[in-house]
Amino acid sequence: MKKLMNNVESDDIVCGEEAVTSNGGSFQQNFNINIHDGKGFYETGVSNTFWSSLIIKAKIFQPQIGVWTIIIRDKVNRNLVVYENHHVVHDKEISFNYKTGFKANLLIEATWSQSKDAILSGEISIRY
Repeated sequence: MKKLMNNVESDDIVCGEEAVTSNGGSFQQNFNINIHDGKGFYETGVSNTFWSSLIIKAKIFQPQIGVWTIIIRDKVNRNLVVYENHHVVHDKEISFNYKTGFKANLLIEATWSQSKDAILSGEISIRY
């Protein structure tokens, strides 16, 4: 998967894929995104999704302080904003649905209320 930080390719952003579990039309995965000066990005890379309806749920485990703005765009679909929330906090689940096109490439933008470096970690599950 391609990794971006501030629109520059980087090896510093990590998505923990070792914890992936799959159950037919769904998967659950832990993630880690490096945050630099309160901001971080993660790009999934282009995938064939064949007009799938996705039900996405996520929860932040760390850091336990502050508030996050999370914006998710589909870069294949003219940078369409598919999710935006300016009040995401630790241990509160967020969820949304998204109907993809033939392909999808999701860009996750995370902005923290703290201007610090950290690792944003949590869990995501996707049903399709």
